[in-house]
Amino acid sequence: MSKGVSCPACGIEGLDVCRYEAMMVVRADLALFTLRCPRCGAVVSSMQRIPSELREEVRFAALEVGAGMGRE
Repeated sequence: MSKGVSCPACGIEGLDVCRYEAMMVVRADLALFTLRCPRCGAVVSSMQRIPSELREEVRFAALEVGAGMGRE
């Protein structure tokens, strides 16, 4: 799994999961990202590793809601 995602509607590649509209964390290093294609506007969902740039945000959110994955 990589940071870049392709749009199945128009074929553009390299959509950045860091620009997500929604993220559902599955485990500490994996999430289902939903984003909008900048070319055609399609909603794209993809299971991806959580990029290092977002890990602190995820850890903080987990602590805020009392999710177990935020603990070390």
